Amino acid sequence: MKIRNIFSSFHFLLHLAVALAIALFGYLIFREFHYRFDFSKDKVYSLSPQSIKILREYQRQPIHVLAFFRDGERSKERLKVLLKEYASYDSGFKFDFYDPDRMPGLAKRYHVDAYETVVVEARGKQERMRSVNEQSLTNMLARLLLDEKKKVVFTTGHGGPNPADEKGREGYGELKKLLLEFNYDVQETVLLRGGIPEGTDLLVIAGPRVDLLPEELKIAENHFNRGGDVFFLIDPVDPGEGENLRKFLLNYGIQLGNNVIVDKLSKLFGADYLIPLITKYTEHDITKGFELATVFPIIRSVSKAEKVPGSYHISEVAWTGEGSWGETDLVKLENGTADFDSGADRLGPLSVMAALTKVKGRGRIIVIGDSDFINNTHLSLVGNKDLFLNVVAWLVGEERLISIRPRAREATLLFLKEVDQEFLFYVPVLGLPVLCFVTGTGVFLMRRKYY
Repeated sequence: MKIRNIFSSFHFLLHLAVALAIALFGYLIFREFHYRFDFSKDKVYSLSPQSIKILREYQRQPIHVLAFFRDGERSKERLKVLLKEYASYDSGFKFDFYDPDRMPGLAKRYHVDAYETVVVEARGKQERMRSVNEQSLTNMLARLLLDEKKKVVFTTGHGGPNPADEKGREGYGELKKLLLEFNYDVQETVLLRGGIPEGTDLLVIAGPRVDLLPEELKIAENHFNRGGDVFFLIDPVDPGEGENLRKFLLNYGIQLGNNVIVDKLSKLFGADYLIPLITKYTEHDITKGFELATVFPIIRSVSKAEKVPGSYHISEVAWTGEGSWGETDLVKLENGTADFDSGADRLGPLSVMAALTKVKGRGRIIVIGDSDFINNTHLSLVGNKDLFLNVVAWLVGEERLISIRPRAREATLLFLKEVDQEFLFYVPVLGLPVLCFVTGTGVFLMRRKYY
């Protein structure tokens, strides 16, 4: 009996030793691999597909990130977690942390003059930034992939938004800073005086308050015919105005609507009914994976014309909601008495953005029926900035620069019925305090009576 017990104990210890050996060898093998399972609903702890795509474009070329943080900085640990995610997808991605106070020579070499500065080295280039998150780091990696800056030129002289205006509500100053941040070369021109600067990649005609002259449109046409790109942002106008521009776009197969979009469902989101909330997008390179809403204050419809020249392909990209319509009676609209007229108005969904490409050769055009959605007032609202950056990246042929946004938890809206609201008021707000008061009063009186 004793021998059998000894044998059983030995057998158990042998199995335990084998199990420990397997666990040890497993740890030694897999400790070099960094991989996490993200079970959150919206994958908020994982890199976005765009970030992974940019890393793959480097094809394991060395990427070195030098982060200059003081020891003990709380933001240092958050950044370290993010950089580990990047490194897990690309073996060529390396990062190091340095305290600039302890290594002043290295900080001087990399021109670091502030704490929490990050320097990125890749493809023989060097960039630095602060306030690092996934969006800014991925966009920097994308910029380092570019061989040269793309030139974006805004036309002036038509009363539209001014790219140099950083203070006014209607200016484009914040937009210009955004483009510079993304490594675009931003310039301005008066078409009849300076023409289009040499090397222009994208010509932007935004919010003209007067109709463009045929000579100006001819300059834009020549730019497009040479393989350049044009971005039109055309606000709603009174019937009869803007005919030159309307006919110009119609020749390419794009129809500007003589209307203003009305969407009374916007009231549900706290917006004016002339500020439609756009959440429906056609599958397109511009909107691939784009799930953000965009807000357009006072916009017209922009659609594919009945006749489109065979040398062009046109896509209607962004659409209004089911309850919207294109109001053609602008007088009633100003008086606040507009209502859907089945004879004159078009019922939604309505296209507000059209994209044109040549069937053969280079050259792209985007037309949006509003210029205010990217001014200083509205640029940062919901997905406006992201959509604009996507459009510009697509127009200049840099689809890999399609803007990204860090994954975030989606807010879950709770709509309460009237009876639920009454319950939440009478029970927790009113009932519980009254119950505590009555109970406390009763206990107090009982103690006074019996003790």
